[in-house]
Amino acid sequence: MLTILLQHTVFGIVTGSILLLATIGFSMIYTTKRFLCISHGELLTIGAYTTYIFHVFLGWNLLYSGVIGVVITSLVGLAIARGLYEPMERHGPLVLLFTSVGVTFCLHGILEFIAGPSIRSFRTPILPSIRVGGIPLITMNEIVIISIAMGSIVFLHVVLTRTRIGKAFRAMASNVDLAMARGIDTARISMFVWIYASAMAAVAGILLALVTSVNPDLGWTQILIILAAAILGGLGSIYGVMIGAILLGVVMDVGVIFFPSGYRAAIAFALMIIVLLVKPKGIFGGE
Repeated sequence: MLTILLQHTVFGIVTGSILLLATIGFSMIYTTKRFLCISHGELLTIGAYTTYIFHVFLGWNLLYSGVIGVVITSLVGLAIARGLYEPMERHGPLVLLFTSVGVTFCLHGILEFIAGPSIRSFRTPILPSIRVGGIPLITMNEIVIISIAMGSIVFLHVVLTRTRIGKAFRAMASNVDLAMARGIDTARISMFVWIYASAMAAVAGILLALVTSVNPDLGWTQILIILAAAILGGLGSIYGVMIGAILLGVVMDVGVIFFPSGYRAAIAFALMIIVLLVKPKGIFGGE
């Protein structure tokens, strides 16, 4: 039993690492724009499919294909924001929310129409698990996933605390009107947020496809989990959602020891509800 618990805890950290990458961008959008961008999940799918095209169809190296996938997804995310979300900002967060729901259904339909319902996978070899004390715990792919997540945390922390754009982002997150009054270029910060959030979604989608598969429902099935992680950590708290994502990933994967795997999402929302009953603003008291 201890061995199984240890293995599922490691799986949970891997799951949480991918969720962390996806949730960072979702939270950054909420922090600056004050609406729940439901279409964020579809960017995971776009990142996975664009990488798949370059890697499998064109035969490119997976790393190069991933970089191209991230760039393309970032441009798609920025185009959607500029073309659809920013013109709707003056109508308030509720209109933006419904717009994002519409964008989600449109993107999902387009992706499913183009790609079809087939489940695909990257051309990566099946790697043996690394044993610790004779227990198979983790593969090199999973180590890479955790390393990318940890690296993204360090990178974002440095950007937010040591760069002008990071300080401007924090000012805009606190009070948009005051930030504009102090001469901060909020349009430039918004562009940074959309590009960075879309890039992180693409990375999350690629890594998720690496350990599962490439399919049209990849991001569709993740958006509620992303929302749960953001609320659990505290909407508006960038560092809080990081902790919330890792915690949620571990609880979901450890939970399948005791419950059927089909209840993973239910486990996530049960944890979120329990935490909100105690701390209505999330673990780290966001918005």
